Amino acid sequence: MNKSILIASLVLIGGCSTTYQAPSTDSQHFSGQHDSDKKAVIEKAKKILLMDGYQIQSASNTEGYISTSYKNWKLSPEQASCGSTMGIDYLKDNRTKTEVAINIIVDEETLSVRSNIKGEYKPGTVSQDITLTCVSNGVIESDIAEQIISN
Repeated sequence: MNKSILIASLVLIGGCSTTYQAPSTDSQHFSGQHDSDKKAVIEKAKKILLMDGYQIQSASNTEGYISTSYKNWKLSPEQASCGSTMGIDYLKDNRTKTEVAINIIVDEETLSVRSNIKGEYKPGTVSQDITLTCVSNGVIESDIAEQIISN
């Protein structure tokens, strides 16, 4: 009896982990025009990222880029997609951990904002952990870009 319960439990756990459906959409980003000096846009972007809790990993005013380290951030299904299992979105589960890094590129007229998202589902034991493929829905990037472009 105990043996059959153990086998049924293992099949159920294994079945749950094999039903993972990765996102079928591409990651969204922001790209738009700005009407400020390139250096001023980069400096404003740095301040906004720092105020949002990001750590700037590398940046160049002359090359026009900023890259941040990953920041722990519990994302919502509106912000990103990390797939689902049995029709349930992983981001709705409190056992899902997400981290976000931001990349910003600025030239004389254009501002581009992209995010990189790492996701992990941690239901309990290490053997059950699943690395998730996550894509942005563009909300994070649009919010950051709006703060940078607005006066």
